[in-house]
Amino acid sequence: MDNELKTENSRSIARNVLYGFSTFIIPLFFSFYATRLIVKKLGNEDYGLYALVLGFVVYSFNFSFGRAITKYIAEYRISGENHKINDVISAALSINLAVALTGVALICWFANWLVTNVYLIEPENQAKTTTGLHIASAIVFFLMLNQIFSAILQGIHRFDIFSKISNLNNLAVVLGNIFLVYNDYNFLDLLFWNLIITFFTGFVFVFYAKKFVPEFKISFTIKPEILKLIVRFSSGIIGYQILANLLLLFERGWIISKLGAENLTFYVVPMTLSIFIHNFIGSFALVIFPLASELKDNPEKLLRLYKKATKIVCFLVVFLATTLIVESHLFLTLWMGADFAAQTSTLLVIHTISFSLLAIQTISWQMTEGLGYPGYNIVSFIICLVINVFLIVLLTQSLGNVGVAFGRMAGLSAMFLSIFYIEKLFFDRIQTKFWLKLLGVIGVAAFSTVITEKLIVSNFQTTWSVFVFATISGGIVYCAALLVLGFVDAEDKLLIKNLIRR
Repeated sequence: MDNELKTENSRSIARNVLYGFSTFIIPLFFSFYATRLIVKKLGNEDYGLYALVLGFVVYSFNFSFGRAITKYIAEYRISGENHKINDVISAALSINLAVALTGVALICWFANWLVTNVYLIEPENQAKTTTGLHIASAIVFFLMLNQIFSAILQGIHRFDIFSKISNLNNLAVVLGNIFLVYNDYNFLDLLFWNLIITFFTGFVFVFYAKKFVPEFKISFTIKPEILKLIVRFSSGIIGYQILANLLLLFERGWIISKLGAENLTFYVVPMTLSIFIHNFIGSFALVIFPLASELKDNPEKLLRLYKKATKIVCFLVVFLATTLIVESHLFLTLWMGADFAAQTSTLLVIHTISFSLLAIQTISWQMTEGLGYPGYNIVSFIICLVINVFLIVLLTQSLGNVGVAFGRMAGLSAMFLSIFYIEKLFFDRIQTKFWLKLLGVIGVAAFSTVITEKLIVSNFQTTWSVFVFATISGGIVYCAALLVLGFVDAEDKLLIKNLIRR
């Protein structure tokens, strides 16, 4: 029975790797083309303004109490307390609606002041940037509501439905953006299209949430004890989300005010590419949150889940990061042009290291929240924030964009070390043997990949076929080295066989 449970846990992780991978890879190629086209059509300056406004969409008031829904749906279903599910959903929805409306009001109220006094936008661009922030506030409103309904699907482990809806949303946004810029529409039209898709995606999430959770009925009735439960759990999550949002808005505002909108474009484009690593892992790691809630009273199975998930994440992240770093200049030259690559290839390397560390840490981060201790995460992020802001201010004048990127990397490196504190906290000891074996084996495989890809890139012309050949060859060498070094154990082999049969 225990072996069956082990295999089922592994299957759950692997299935969600595939679902997460679909969310990552399907829109990826369209996004590459769209980004290149948008930068070309809008120009570096307008794209910088577009990136600034998008920062508000993703990182202003775009946080929710949906994590509490995911956690308590998972717990209540295990304990048989299904009657409490709708109480949690109703309370979280009511709070989220109030916060979303507050966010809309504040963004609209301060939009002009931010544009003129904080970001120091050029006078000829102030009106359209202010309008962009107004549209962004509406997008934030619907995104926050959508998070509630998507959290319901995550709480019942319907990551298949969640991934399909996310894929359709992402593809609709990207394909719409391609059509709009191809027909010479401006960045305000892109934002408005984003708003339309976000609005209709919400209806799809609501439909499936009601279909798979019969206890769910839209209600704004709040029970005081449920309200306290949600607020107590969510306070740490909302806290670090606010800090993360302020950090990104500060970072983009600092660049645009000190270095100009064009330099923000040079900073954001390679950063967007690196964020794909984190988003991919984040999509997969969502499963850790509800599973940790279910296994909170079974530390042995929780540790097994943690090790298996961390092993998979490291396998994926190290290869993606190695390839991006080795082939950074080649890829950017092919994608955005030689001049753009000259400005951004170093930034891509730094960003890749930063977001790879963040991606690996995602497992311990999700587990900590799932166990009900998000306060530990906010402490580690505060340390990251202090280091980040200090170094950004210190290094920008001498190093420009690179100094800002180094500041971010230093902060995330410090936060990465919280992994070992979390292991000590929940498992009584740091998993030293596990990490040494994992890093030793993957390190050898990564080194082999670096040699392979460098030899190919250095000895052939700059073409897409060379990039593809180098990446595939590096992947083959990477996987072969891991197989020879025993990275895949008996449980992994059984899991692969089961997945092939399915």
